[in-house]
Amino acid sequence: MILNKLMNQRDAEVLIRDTMSKIKSHEIELHQGCVACHVIFTLKQKSGRSEQDAADLLSNVLTHDPKLNSEFIEVVEQVHMKERNMGGAFATRERESKDNYLEAYFSNVLDELTSDLNFASYQVILRKLLLSYLGLYLAQTIGVDYHAATEELYYLLRKDDVKNSKIAHLIAKFEEKIKQNDKNSYSH
Repeated sequence: MILNKLMNQRDAEVLIRDTMSKIKSHEIELHQGCVACHVIFTLKQKSGRSEQDAADLLSNVLTHDPKLNSEFIEVVEQVHMKERNMGGAFATRERESKDNYLEAYFSNVLDELTSDLNFASYQVILRKLLLSYLGLYLAQTIGVDYHAATEELYYLLRKDDVKNSKIAHLIAKFEEKIKQNDKNSYSH
């Protein structure tokens, strides 16, 4: 199947199913990579879209096909939860290697958030931080790696739009609180 920038949702669905099937049967070796990332990069490569557009396409397809959404999360769970134990690899490193790893990723997160401040609204940044917190909480609670927890969270959000409304409501409450604090700081 030759795909281009005009890949429609049906073509994307077929490509997603095919890629998931190959990952599940180990025809594609991820080399400790992420299932969702590999599917996104495959969509990007085959469609000529940007990485963000490919991620949006994946999310759109999964949102509109609950069965595929369930199959997708099953593959994520198979790879990230059942076949791997990623935390063990970090634990066996020497302290200096651990420190270098932590410092690099700490800097990456701050750089990403700084970049977001230049290109995104505070609502988008706040949503990203809330989703990150929720993903981290799930990872700690159910004992999986962060990628798997994030995919579990996105699965839930795609399944039930009420959850997205709750997040939007919380962001609105944060916005009210910020405005209230700004008013109070000007009155002093």
